Amino acid sequence: MPRTAGGSSGRTPSTGTRAGPRTRSAGGPSPAAPSAPAWRSGHLALDGDGHLRLTATYEAGPGPDGAEGRYRAAWIETRREDFVPRPGGALRIEARVRTAPGSGLDCAMWAWGTQLRHRGDEDPVQAWYRAGEIDVFEVLGSEPDSVWGAVHSPECHQIPSLGMGGPTTTGDGSALSDRFHTYTVVWRRDPDSLTWSLDGRAYLRLTPEDTTPQGWLFHQPVFFCLAVIIGSPGGPVLPGTPDPSAFPSALLVDHLTISEETEPTEGTRA
Repeated sequence: MPRTAGGSSGRTPSTGTRAGPRTRSAGGPSPAAPSAPAWRSGHLALDGDGHLRLTATYEAGPGPDGAEGRYRAAWIETRREDFVPRPGGALRIEARVRTAPGSGLDCAMWAWGTQLRHRGDEDPVQAWYRAGEIDVFEVLGSEPDSVWGAVHSPECHQIPSLGMGGPTTTGDGSALSDRFHTYTVVWRRDPDSLTWSLDGRAYLRLTPEDTTPQGWLFHQPVFFCLAVIIGSPGGPVLPGTPDPSAFPSALLVDHLTISEETEPTEGTRA
């Protein structure tokens, strides 16, 4: 599920990887100035109840490209870029969050290969393919009761966002934004696998056998990103058209952990 500033089918960085708000006018998404960090603009803050809040907003008036209105939201990344399971071990990535409601919103946490931060003059889409991507969770406003897990690499083209994966639902039709849910990925090496869970219930497991030797890039160091993306063109399904009356809307983080795991635990096998 790549994202580009130019509105193509990805989420690849275009002007750097500093955490900060991203803006979107009616003409397509574009990155905010790196000198305007999200905490200073109020898009990234604590909510007073112990949660980190990532807020998406709409501002009436002319946008940066002359179109009407400007959408803004927070995008944050880990400073560390060396996350990778040790051989024979595993990393457990867990996020307990309440996603932001609203048509046009794409709430996501994902990992990118570290070389994407150091691509130099390489084409951003080619660098993204080479780095690979692991989507811990992606919740889209057009399917409020569904969450997607996926990977992206040169050999994974099974879903519209140039990746491989699948969704699960809350089961009762309730929106994931109605309350906090726990999204988990267990990333194993030797033997290699990725297993996704929602609230302890595994719903997807991928291994190198599901793609090709060239397609399994998930044995290299990564960094993690968390964002609310507005009007994304690059998810597994389109998130819908943003409705200015639905803003502001916020994603709340109760906890987010990345920890070593050596033995399988309940909820890590599909």
